[in-house]
Amino acid sequence: MEGQRLSSYGRRFGAQSTSIHHALRFSPGRRYLSSSPTTRVSVTKLKTSSLSFRAGPKFSSDKVDFSLADALNTEFKETRTNEKVEMMELNDRFASYIEKVRLLEQQNKVLVAELNQIRDKEPTKLADIYQEEVRELRHQVDQLSNSKARLEIERDNLLEDLNNLRQK
Repeated sequence: MEGQRLSSYGRRFGAQSTSIHHALRFSPGRRYLSSSPTTRVSVTKLKTSSLSFRAGPKFSSDKVDFSLADALNTEFKETRTNEKVEMMELNDRFASYIEKVRLLEQQNKVLVAELNQIRDKEPTKLADIYQEEVRELRHQVDQLSNSKARLEIERDNLLEDLNNLRQK
């Protein structure tokens, strides 16, 4: 969790929310009193008898405590404000990452173009250099072959002369 960034919900209610907290938080017909940031306690249930529908208007004898609603509304607004700020920060970071990626892609295109230019120029120069070396080496091979042939003929002639001298 150290490297992980918590959302405003995670900071307020902890990293893990239990199903009990979830059920209490979203149960219809309940009013809640915030006793601590991580727990919610049910204060009272609305009586179903007070919601009966009759011909005339009937006012319930239960009084609604608007201070709890105001506290919840303030807490909701604070949470939303924190989430909005966090989303703006994340959006800014995301935009900077996108801009960085675009810049790197642009630099990559420039480098690829330079590499292609270098590759296009080098093979012609290298091919010329290699062809010249091959020509020189073939010329040397031809010279050595001619020299070898002359020396072999000279050797054969000397052997014949030696054999002629031995016979006499």
